[in-house]
Amino acid sequence: TGSRLVDYRISTYQPMAYVEPHVHQVQEQIYHVLEGEGAMEIDGKRTIVRKHDVIFIPPGVKHSIRNEGLTDLTFIVVTTPIEDR
Repeated sequence: TGSRLVDYRISTYQPMAYVEPHVHQVQEQIYHVLEGEGAMEIDGKRTIVRKHDVIFIPPGVKHSIRNEGLTDLTFIVVTTPIEDR
């Protein structure tokens, strides 16, 4: 993005693709689902996500996302601040 503070990405997961549960100690994230359907696990609670859903993940909260649909799951994820690389 060119920003030193905010990372903005559009990600697409094929059916059954997922990210293992993980924690960002300092970063917060916002997910905005553009297409498809999936499930997020946030602090041990499973939530179905669909097109137009927006989900906030505070720092220190374990989370994961999985495409449980039959079509691609596409979403925007905004992370701030950017992790040291």
